[in-house]
Parts: sequence; C-alpha cells; structure tokens
Amino acid sequence: MDALPLARSCVAVAAANLLQHRLRLVAALSGIAVALLLLLLQISVLEAARTKVTALYDDFNFDIAILPDIYQYLMSVGTINSVDLEIARSTGDVADTFGLNVENVHWMELPSKHMTYNLLIGIDDPGSFVRDPDIRAGWAQLRSPHAILADAYSQKSVGPISPGTDAQIGDTRVHIVGQFKLGLFFYAEGATIARNVNFYGFTGGDPSLISIGLVRLKPGVSPDKARADLIKALPSNTLVLTRDELLHDERAYFLSTKPVGIMLYISMIIASLVGAAIIVQVLSTEVSNRMGEYAMFKAMGADIPFVYGIGMAQAGLLGLGGLVPAIVIGALILSFVALRTHLDTFVGPSLMMTMLAISLTLSVAAGAAVIRRVQRADPAELF
Repeated sequence: MDALPLARSCVAVAAANLLQHRLRLVAALSGIAVALLLLLLQISVLEAARTKVTALYDDFNFDIAILPDIYQYLMSVGTINSVDLEIARSTGDVADTFGLNVENVHWMELPSKHMTYNLLIGIDDPGSFVRDPDIRAGWAQLRSPHAILADAYSQKSVGPISPGTDAQIGDTRVHIVGQFKLGLFFYAEGATIARNVNFYGFTGGDPSLISIGLVRLKPGVSPDKARADLIKALPSNTLVLTRDELLHDERAYFLSTKPVGIMLYISMIIASLVGAAIIVQVLSTEVSNRMGEYAMFKAMGADIPFVYGIGMAQAGLLGLGGLVPAIVIGALILSFVALRTHLDTFVGPSLMMTMLAISLTLSVAAGAAVIRRVQRADPAELF
C-alpha cells in the first residue's frame, strides 16, 4: 500500500477508535490539554522574561560595555571611574561614550508616605545613544535638579506617577515631568530617569564614578578587536563585554542562575512528562482493549505498518486534539498576563510551531513506547 493511502487508512481507523468512547476521549484530551497549556504558558513567560531583563540595554545604541569586574547582573554592577571612558576614547576605536548609572532607591509616595523600591537610572545627554523616543523627548524637560521621568509601567504600589506629581527619593523631593515605558519589575517596583548630574544628588554618590560605560565604535571597527584593545588599555578591575556578551550574561543570570528561571525550566520538564504519561496511559488502555482487533488485522493479512500506524495515528490525534484547546485558552491567559505585567506574552506563529513540534514529539514518543505491545497480538488467540 502506498504511503498516502496507508496514512489515510490509519488515521480513519484511529479516529473511529477514539470516537467510539467519547467520554473517555474527552477525559484524555482534557488531561493532555492541561499539560500542554502549562507548557505553553511557561515557554511564553520564559521567552518574555528573556526579552524583558535586557529591556534597559535595548533602549541604547552601543557596541561595547565597560563594567566593574564584580558585575553579575544590572543591579550588582558596582562602579567604574569615569576616567575609564576617557581612556576608551584614546584607543582610536571609539566614536563616542555614554555614562549609565543605576541604583535601587527608596521611593516615598506623597502624601501617604508609602515606601517602595525604585530603580533610579541616570543618563548623559542622549545624543545618538538613546533609542527610546519617550526618553529622548523627556530629556528636554529635565531642567530642574528635582525633575525626573517616571516609568508608566511601574507597579500600582508605587502610587501616582503622572506628570505633575511629587514624590520623594530618599530625603529629596522630586517632581515628575514626563513618562517613558520600560516595566523592569524584575529589579524594582518602579523606575525613574534623571540626568546624571542630578542622579548623584539623589543617591549621595561620587560624581567621578559611574555604573556602566557604554561605547559606540567607529565605522568598520570590529567589536572583538575593540574589546581586545580596551582590555589592554583599561585598568585590571574593569570588565569589557561586547553588546551580545552583555545581553547573554544578563539573560543567563536570571534564567539559569536565579531561582525563577530554574523553576520555569523544571516546570516545563514536568509538564512534558505529564503530557507524555497521559498519552501513554490512554494508548496503553486502547491497545489493551483492542488487542483482539489488532490480532484480527494480523489474521486478515494486514501489513505490519498498517497495524502499527493505527496506534501512532491515535497518538498523533490525541496530541493535536489536546493542543487546540491549550492554544485557545493559553492565548486568553497570556493576553491577561501581558495586560497586567507588560510582558510580551502572546501566542504567535513561532510559539504555535514550537508547541506543535512538542505535541507531535510527545505523541510519537508515547506511541512508540506503547505500540510494541501490538506485537503480542496473536491471531491464534482468536480461536
């Protein structure tokens, strides 16, 4: 029998087998859908987190970052001397440099005096470094020493953050003059931006020190060559990373070192195992209940690929049948998550193809684990 007619016949028989006991089918599909739904949610949230943890860096144009050698992630960077940026420019590879400061500070909502943590970001003149149009436009409004921009995606616990609102950072009263959109809840409940010259007044820091130095290279200069030159020129207590290295390290810290990422990976494995176990259980029951039918097929001279194909088709139909409701329900849940957290969680073509591949892989693996029992279907037992 040709491959296409064989596949059609297997699918037709498998579908008839599954539909014969509809309540059992609904229960099986429900269990598979729950497992695939959990897996879909975790994959989407993990991918959104991968993007969100580097959102601040994504707002800047740079090729290389200069950091203190104690750097682990954004909030553990320490400081470097601003002179290091002068040294970087002297190498001949650098077109421009930019000072970026970050520090977690106490934020006090007024007049309630409710306290939260806030990620205070200090920046130099945006020049060609800042990509975000809201930050570029808001820079011109930061004329007062107490003026700041507030993250519109800050959590509600921060309190009112609309332009014209007053609050307090540490012991200093501040005035919100504009907003931007970032949503760095991994680091703090809210975020604000100030000019670097004012940043030190809010934090009491040393103006000669900065958290991160961003570097743009001259046209045609290789980041790897520039990195090697900067390592030679800069003090030994500095760390020089290309943009790709910095983004990779930041994501790896949150998703492979921090508990949140590890827990998501473990949950994905568990959901995969649960889905496979449910498919195996359903197929195992089906094979046991229909052993006589498989034996009859053999007695009638049916090809082995046809007999095995029925079982594999049932596995595939179960996997696809559980995937459809998982995607529909998952899309609704992820839309709600995106609305509340501003994570980019959605069911796009890439996620759908990933889930289809996972579903079919689990189905084939489960089918292969069970279908060998069909070999025990002996036509002699029919008589």
